[in-house]
Amino acid sequence: MAFSTITSLDVPSAQKHSQELLARLLESSSDTYVTGPTGTGSGERVLVLGGTGYIGRALVPELARRGYQPVVLARSASVATEAEFADAEVVVGDPTRPGDVVKAISAGPTPVVISLLSGRRPNDAEECRLVDHEAVVNGIRAAVDHRVQQFIHISDFGAYRPELIPQVYKLQVEGELIGQHHGPLPWTIIRPTAYYPYLSMTFGDVKNGEPYRIFDHGEYSVVNPIAREDLAEFITNQVLSPDALGRVLPVGGPWVADNAVTLKGAGQMMFDITGREPNWDVVPMATWDKKIARLTRLGKVSKNLKPVAYYLEAAKYWSVVDHVAPAYGTRTLRGFMDKLKDRDFPTGSFRERMKSGTNVMPTDI
Repeated sequence: MAFSTITSLDVPSAQKHSQELLARLLESSSDTYVTGPTGTGSGERVLVLGGTGYIGRALVPELARRGYQPVVLARSASVATEAEFADAEVVVGDPTRPGDVVKAISAGPTPVVISLLSGRRPNDAEECRLVDHEAVVNGIRAAVDHRVQQFIHISDFGAYRPELIPQVYKLQVEGELIGQHHGPLPWTIIRPTAYYPYLSMTFGDVKNGEPYRIFDHGEYSVVNPIAREDLAEFITNQVLSPDALGRVLPVGGPWVADNAVTLKGAGQMMFDITGREPNWDVVPMATWDKKIARLTRLGKVSKNLKPVAYYLEAAKYWSVVDHVAPAYGTRTLRGFMDKLKDRDFPTGSFRERMKSGTNVMPTDI
């Protein structure tokens, strides 16, 4: 997919836009949603597809606390021994296999299905097709056949401007739900902005004395990310809520200085928390565009270079596209990073660890 080139990015205007948008957020209150749990269940069975991932590990316990019976379709029975799933029914299966999804949904009356499905390798087009589209459609079709009362699709705020492979498939699923392509099915679509681990990937770099990368001035875009605990509460609020049916619900975290940031602001937060002097690795966006173009060309003849081009494109996307949505929750990005400050991180830069296959995402908190 084509990205905006430097010729279409007016550098001073982009910085001014971000600064003005951030100022408006911090001077305003978001009253679209009221933070806090609403609604409780009476033991209704709720099937969670993708429930063993980062968000699922917050959502499944939240559903149980609120009186629902969460059901998780997991590839391994060992999931049942993990604390987050102590109160869940675990069905062994793979959501990419239609029969496994039918098995999970038909094991008992299931009024709600929630899809958190998302491919683990966003640069792998085939995996994205299988997970972000085909597996979700397996859930939709099973839900239609078993007369589910609500299908909740956790999409991506990027669906407003889909340029990355997973976003395109998530938007396609949205269209198929809205258009009832697979049969009549009440739906709710939730579009979260971003999650804290993604904005904290280079925290270890900063703590270890490495510079923090920004493009040009580092203020091309603004994001208000949301904590997984707050998102889990928000999702549970929509379960069997008449007001949620047939609605697309964008959602992010609080509009406060500790949470609404530019890319440079996220870096400054890391320097403040670690007590280090700011050390910026400033990359001209024009240079980055040339790298993307060159690797894209080379990627047509080298499978090894194609994923690299994707990551360069993704880095640009997350640096230039606003992800700002109505606020929900009380947790903040700074609070998340505060939990990281006393950790030891492997030496070497984030880019080096990524190349070696080392887990670089702080997804355990």
